[in-house]
Amino acid sequence: MDSANHEDSRNSKDSKKLLIIAIPSQDSFLKDCVNGILNMPPHHISRFSDKTLENIARIFDIKLTQIYHESVQNEHIDFYKSTIWAKIFLKPILVDLGLRRKIINRLGMLGKKFIKIPPNAYGHTVVAVYEI
Repeated sequence: MDSANHEDSRNSKDSKKLLIIAIPSQDSFLKDCVNGILNMPPHHISRFSDKTLENIARIFDIKLTQIYHESVQNEHIDFYKSTIWAKIFLKPILVDLGLRRKIINRLGMLGKKFIKIPPNAYGHTVVAVYEI
């Protein structure tokens, strides 16, 4: 295929354009993370659940073709277990510098060994694919 024909096929009205968004998942264990500075402003100013991603399609009249949740990655296993451990004892809030939180987090060094990750647990990131 010469470059002129290739250019025509890319600009065809029949070709689909995709918008792909990859963001931290509010439907994952991240929603329970306390003092997670990398999931706060200025890094992230919003929280996106699957419902939010579905509403984006509705509001902007685009087609949501796929929502993909990564599984808990190896580098996040300790983070996942520590987050779930703390949630057992304390309500998740955005920021908690209290003594109880510090003690629970320290005990989590041992306690996280008893936390099992379900096979269907969502990892850190969700990817939404839209046709525009």
